[in-house]
Amino acid sequence: MMICLVSLATATVKPASRPAVGTWKLNVQRSSYGSMPAPKFEQLVVTTDKADALKWSLKGIGADGKSYISSYDGPIDGKDHAMMDSAAAGSTIAYTRNASGVQWVIRDKSGAVMETGASDLSADGKTLTLRGTTQGPNGKESFVSVFERIQ
Repeated sequence: MMICLVSLATATVKPASRPAVGTWKLNVQRSSYGSMPAPKFEQLVVTTDKADALKWSLKGIGADGKSYISSYDGPIDGKDHAMMDSAAAGSTIAYTRNASGVQWVIRDKSGAVMETGASDLSADGKTLTLRGTTQGPNGKESFVSVFERIQ
């Protein structure tokens, strides 16, 4: 589940006309995680949102009460790049941009796909929705995470 939560935050930007730069808080009540336990808390801070680059950091508390952090600072070019992830050392992420946001693929250190997903920023710029599929111990699980802008 940690991988899912970490990557939820990773696809948070839109083209410069509707930037996602800011601070976002997960609305657990509006989100869904299938049979996976929902996190108790997540806060995402996006500091760079450019057509070809993204920088973000995430901190959270899992359903088990353990805290986690992750971050990314790099290009949006469809290639695998290292990301910092306290729950999955050695993981990589590849971003591509489309008309509605970004898409991502997260791989573990062996190169196996752990998660895929896409983001959507609301027209008013106040809600960021991340949808994806993660590979967990019970097989593939789908998720929808809804973040609300707090700053």
